[in-house]
Amino acid sequence: MREQEHDEQHDERFESQRPRLLALAYRRLGSAEEAEDIVSEAWLRWSAATNVENHAAFLATVVSRLCADHLKSAHARRVSYVGALVPEEALPSSGEPHELVGDEDELRGRMTWLLERLGPAERAVLLLRRAFDYSHREIAAALGISEAYSRKLYGRACDRLAADRSRFTPAPTERTELTRRFLAASRGGELKPLEHLLAAAMAA
Repeated sequence: MREQEHDEQHDERFESQRPRLLALAYRRLGSAEEAEDIVSEAWLRWSAATNVENHAAFLATVVSRLCADHLKSAHARRVSYVGALVPEEALPSSGEPHELVGDEDELRGRMTWLLERLGPAERAVLLLRRAFDYSHREIAAALGISEAYSRKLYGRACDRLAADRSRFTPAPTERTELTRRFLAASRGGELKPLEHLLAAAMAA
């Protein structure tokens, strides 16, 4: 009986912190779905924990560490955008992907290539989908469009990149700001500023 009561108290303590933990994970990751996954993982850690004096601090620390690990792993996946966003012949013949992401001049050149070929809506969907592995549902929420329209824009963007025709002349300030926010998202998981920039460009 005592063991059952202990388990119930254990569960109640976690549930009392769940909204706070979800908010913490969402701020770090910028994705409600990923935040849910992190909190679920935190629950597993919590279930195995014993003799925790400050459960709120313990859970916040666990979620923060899980988010940090997730962002490191996600960064390793996101750098695959190097081959996905530009034609193979435009890539350097050497260098690790993380080194290319870290090279702002290289990235600025790639952003120029995108800005010249894609309109704001197509570019926004392509970047979020390919570079940051957003689902179309997440893209729709971030950009204020429907999932169907997100899929349509993505297909159009892929077709126009395959055609490889320059259609626009980007302003230097637009290229610089897109590069800056893309780097912040890739390196530190600051996704919201990039989302806002892409959405604003679509609305302009």
